[in-house]
Amino acid sequence: MPLILLKLVHITAAIVAVGANVTYAAWLGAAGRDRDRLRFAIDTIRWIDHRIALPGYIVVLLTGLGMVVTGFYVFGAPGSGWLEIALLLYVVTAVLGFHDFAPALRSQAEEAANDPSSAAYAAAAARTRLLSAVTTGIVAVIVFLMVVKPF
Repeated sequence: MPLILLKLVHITAAIVAVGANVTYAAWLGAAGRDRDRLRFAIDTIRWIDHRIALPGYIVVLLTGLGMVVTGFYVFGAPGSGWLEIALLLYVVTAVLGFHDFAPALRSQAEEAANDPSSAAYAAAAARTRLLSAVTTGIVAVIVFLMVVKPF
């Protein structure tokens, strides 16, 4: 695959994946505390996450590694610190997503089905919001590193 096409797919996949994640707060905000709307919103978030965001992030990883394999970028080369840190942050985000965010969202879905006005739901929603903010922040740092390449 020519480098320019690899970069195009890489950037497009990043836009799709990050853009999908950014919508989650809007979905939950629009649902409010209505049980049926919350269940729909959370189910939709999970659908988007599994079928749009996650595949997008996998394509980002594969095309990024493809640019390394082709020699366009080189791990350990002078000026490639941004690349290594971005990859490390990618792994941290993936671990947070699978280990923490997905179970937190499942818990929020269960509590929404039980009683969205309960303290248990509020706690589950707060945990999901926190994890979402942390992972979004890390992804923002990755995007910064990819664009600016500061070191």
